[in-house]
Amino acid sequence: MTVKKTFSRTTALIAGTAMLLINGVIYAWSIYSMPFGAGFGWSNAQLGACFTVMLASFCLGGVFGGAVANRRGVRVSIPIGGILGCIGFVLCMFLQAHLIWLLFVSFAISGIGVGFVYNGVISAVVPRFPDKKGLASGVLLMGFGASSLVLGGLASRLIASPGFGWHLTYILTGALLLAAAFIGLPFVLPPRVDRDTHAAAPARGLTPRQMLRTKRFWLLFGSAVIGTGFGSGLIAHASYIFVEGGASESVAALAVGLVSVMNGLGRIVFGMLNDRCGFRISLLADAVLYIAAGLIAALVLGSSAVVLVVVMMLIGACYGAVPTISASLAEEFFGPAHYGRNLGIVNLSILVGSFASTAAGAIQTSTGSYAQAFYLFVGLEAVALVLILLLGRTKSIEY
Repeated sequence: MTVKKTFSRTTALIAGTAMLLINGVIYAWSIYSMPFGAGFGWSNAQLGACFTVMLASFCLGGVFGGAVANRRGVRVSIPIGGILGCIGFVLCMFLQAHLIWLLFVSFAISGIGVGFVYNGVISAVVPRFPDKKGLASGVLLMGFGASSLVLGGLASRLIASPGFGWHLTYILTGALLLAAAFIGLPFVLPPRVDRDTHAAAPARGLTPRQMLRTKRFWLLFGSAVIGTGFGSGLIAHASYIFVEGGASESVAALAVGLVSVMNGLGRIVFGMLNDRCGFRISLLADAVLYIAAGLIAALVLGSSAVVLVVVMMLIGACYGAVPTISASLAEEFFGPAHYGRNLGIVNLSILVGSFASTAAGAIQTSTGSYAQAFYLFVGLEAVALVLILLLGRTKSIEY
């Protein structure tokens, strides 16, 4: 058996992080959608619905991308994702006021493409770090989460530039998605093995169907849905929460950036904690900090802007922990053989949790405050804490 030369795992991690940094532009939706309200007269509700469609498409793209990667390899799934991502942004060039359906179609295509790349990069890179799965997934997802802060700021300036505008910004974004997939691909490809008669045994693991029959999957999925909903539901309204807490709009904008930074750092810190202490400690720490931060935020809302900013930063860090630990556990629990497909299914928790922001907005509209939303998510996180305790008592799965 001979192994063909490939790039080191550190190089693969750096390249994968750069690829996900570019593909994370889907989380800069609030910036990319800015021209459409005034330009085409589309409401915030319509634009918000488009974001939900894009996020759903991203999750489904992860599932389909995992299936393609499992069958044909990431050397096929990642380029497909780059092409679809590019097509979606370029199609927006043809938008007109009466063609809002095209906006939904365009971002559904881009969302699927990003899901392909996201799944392909993680499933190619994380298994190369059997000793540091949490750290590897944390670094990768830090890049994905940092995109809205890094590339979102650049896109905002380009869109506002008279000599550039949103049309060229969309074309440039599509080109970046395409280039990232094709240029980054060789660096993240796993080692290729030529098998002879003495080849090693194939990788083992549960199929998606087998995974769905396990108690471990549903306990992990349930806790991930709640954890994702807690973070995304409140961070989506972060600037409004800070203003309600007494911060000025300029301070609120700065605080939102700090929450984003903590979200990225949380992915690395909790990834390292997962590697060092195991999933029981890392998940329990995430849930306990979530509950403590949520309770404090609800109690100080309207009385202490400084404390509110600090606990919202903590919520950002806890939110970053959820996909990082889930990406690591998808292989640890269910094996490497079908990791890409299983990861896509586990990440459907992002889709379910995304509806939490709608609930938080509805609570604020009906009560005039976000305090009750914090109490709601704290209560749900208490349920997640029970699920995590039950997950910690389950036995390892033989495969």
